[in-house]
Amino acid sequence: MAPSDPASRAEPSTTDRNVKHVVLGDLLFPTWYQSIYPEDLVSKDTDRLYVCRWCFRYSCDSHAYAQHTRLCQHRTTPPGTKVYDHGGYSVWELDGEYHKLYAQNLSLFAKLFLDHKSVFFDVVSFLYYLLVFTNPQDSDNYYILGFFSKEKLSWDANNLACILVFPPYQRKQLGKLLMGVSYKISSWERDSGLIGGPERPLSELGRRSYTRFWEERIARYLLLQPKSPKHSKRKQSHELMTVQDIGLATGMLTEDVITALKGLGVVEPVTLAKKRKTRDSSGEAGSFEDAATVSIRKSKVLEWAKSHHMVLEDPVRNEGFLGKWAPRESIEENNINSDSEDG
Repeated sequence: MAPSDPASRAEPSTTDRNVKHVVLGDLLFPTWYQSIYPEDLVSKDTDRLYVCRWCFRYSCDSHAYAQHTRLCQHRTTPPGTKVYDHGGYSVWELDGEYHKLYAQNLSLFAKLFLDHKSVFFDVVSFLYYLLVFTNPQDSDNYYILGFFSKEKLSWDANNLACILVFPPYQRKQLGKLLMGVSYKISSWERDSGLIGGPERPLSELGRRSYTRFWEERIARYLLLQPKSPKHSKRKQSHELMTVQDIGLATGMLTEDVITALKGLGVVEPVTLAKKRKTRDSSGEAGSFEDAATVSIRKSKVLEWAKSHHMVLEDPVRNEGFLGKWAPRESIEENNINSDSEDG
């Protein structure tokens, strides 16, 4: 599944839609594309399809739908394992092999809003990450806002296969949250960190969303990275880095780093004279292409961040990850505190 745009609405298709509207919980909204629901259960010209907001089981019969929602086994908690929780938003990981019917129903529902081929029935080789919002006044009342999927084993080092924020919840920066979680998880999958990105090819809207995400990711890195100790006392410190260095630090492919730097519009060419000086004094520059040196001023990056209303703090917090994804430092600190209390 190639990533769709997680934040911006595409123009809905007016033809070949077997389902015109969906009821998701207490929400009614139109579909955009056709999905291959079984014709014996969903006819070719269904005006309204009722979909359970907890498990995505579907029905054309409102009474059967109402009966199911009273008995759904996922009414109070999503399936799978919670891997992230911060600010009311959580991410739950489920394995398509162990939650096969759930993953298939989710994929069929998602195809109503995706303009490309999707995996419907061969879900065993995929992991799914549900984005969930929990009502702070009622911990048992939760809403699934979207999801992303990824292959368990990707030969192309893809950290994401498909991503979608459901239409009623779009334009709320939730797509960036899912993208950020996908990069965090992939960076911790191996000791050295996985360098990867979304499955290609990207849709046009997906490309735009990812380009903005990459721009903000690089901008945060350039603005918030700690100064090198040997430069900390200098008034005008410079640091020499390559595109590969930035990619390793952010978990991004070199080509995506270059796309982001060009999009930021903060790259300045370095003259031959400045190149020699830069090499001698470790100038604030990066190897943009082979044998090409450019300069990036933090002041320009900051101007870009302000003009695009970018929040400097990463929306994905390390301390929000749980279980096997919990930061090692936090685990070690907890162990030390426990030992101190026991002593």
